[in-house]
Amino acid sequence: MTSFDLQTDPSSPVPLYHQIAEALRYRIATGFIPIGAVLPPLRDAALLWRVNLHTVRRAYAELAAAGIVETRAPVGTQVLPSARACEGAATRASARAAFVKRVIDQARARHGLSLPQLLALLESQRPPVAGIAGAAVHVVECSASQAADLARQLEEQWRVRAIPWTIDQEEPPRPGAIVATYFHYNDLHARWPGRFRDIRFAAISPDPTLRARVLAAMSDGGQRQRASRRITVVLFERDDAMLRNIAADVCRILPARQFRLKTRLVRHAASILKGIGPHTPVLVAPRIWGGLPATLREDPRIHEVRYLFDPDNLSAIGRNLGWAPQQEA
Repeated sequence: MTSFDLQTDPSSPVPLYHQIAEALRYRIATGFIPIGAVLPPLRDAALLWRVNLHTVRRAYAELAAAGIVETRAPVGTQVLPSARACEGAATRASARAAFVKRVIDQARARHGLSLPQLLALLESQRPPVAGIAGAAVHVVECSASQAADLARQLEEQWRVRAIPWTIDQEEPPRPGAIVATYFHYNDLHARWPGRFRDIRFAAISPDPTLRARVLAAMSDGGQRQRASRRITVVLFERDDAMLRNIAADVCRILPARQFRLKTRLVRHAASILKGIGPHTPVLVAPRIWGGLPATLREDPRIHEVRYLFDPDNLSAIGRNLGWAPQQEA
């Protein structure tokens, strides 16, 4: 095995660029990659580690930010003398990564828990944070990633303990307040009729920065597409009705005078780039994003249609339930 023979795990929740950065960090710290060594050029590394160029670039940038390597022409990306100081941190990081992997593997093998189910279970056991009022509220969504994102948004505005909860779990949330989105009004009315009076429905809308993110991520080929009359963007979802709803929301952010929005139903998230051009932006619904492999999340063409709570609507819910605003903390 050479210094640069690295093994990555595409099925791991740890992004590929971080797996590569940590593997290199450990080998540099232990002397397997010596001070002054030059890391493989981006294209060579991408072929060697079977990842895309963007992943390697992010891994090298992470090492550079930590002061372990420096990239300069014409030498390339070179290991700095100060890298030895990172040995203890690299060892601890490697041990933490191994521990997390063992927990995930055992949860799946012994208890049949998927990663989203494990995350939801861990979140439900989280103790109250100092300075946050004791009120607990469950934030319900169809995907674990979006439930967690909306829960964080709620905690940023109110002094509560927000617990992500997915609709597909067998048991309803524990007694107490529930915040859900109008997307799932009918689903929740049918699934948890005995808890319906506890549910407060909040309006959400796509993050308005989506347009800027799409334009910023476009490469030279994308600039050529921008020079044409309209930019073609493809939106993916699993459910036809949900696809139409999200498309209507996206059209308010990506106006028809500048963008041409195409919609597609997808059964397997990993296949979304099939037939997609190298410079075509791809939008994915939040629950599709939550199931994407790390390699696809790192692809600069792919963007999550992230949803945000309507601040006025969330304020009304908080006041109705007697929550304390964060600014009073």
